[in-house]
Amino acid sequence: MDTFSLLEDKVRKAASLVRELRQRNQSLEQELPEVRKRAQRLEQELPELRTRVQDLQRALQAAEKAPAAPSEEDARKAAESARKLAATEQEVKTLRQEREEVRVRIARLMEVLDGLE
Repeated sequence: MDTFSLLEDKVRKAASLVRELRQRNQSLEQELPEVRKRAQRLEQELPELRTRVQDLQRALQAAEKAPAAPSEEDARKAAESARKLAATEQEVKTLRQEREEVRVRIARLMEVLDGLE
């Protein structure tokens, strides 16, 4: 192959890469509003979930401080509170993971957009 053919081949590959990157960027730009909405929704839900976790922790602490022989009803309420606390903690953990994923995706989108300038 001569030098000109090598250059043509490299230009074709570069053009193909640019097309692929533009397509990827376009799809990421289409996802961005949805991702931002989801991140905003998660940010809005987080304070409420924190409050719920704190309430459940207080209820659990109160249940743990109960007399040595709690009634069956108290034991049931404490177990229910503990289940709710565990479920809420898991939900908060999941939401934090989702928020981090959204942040990473937004950062990637911004990098792609910056690279196009």
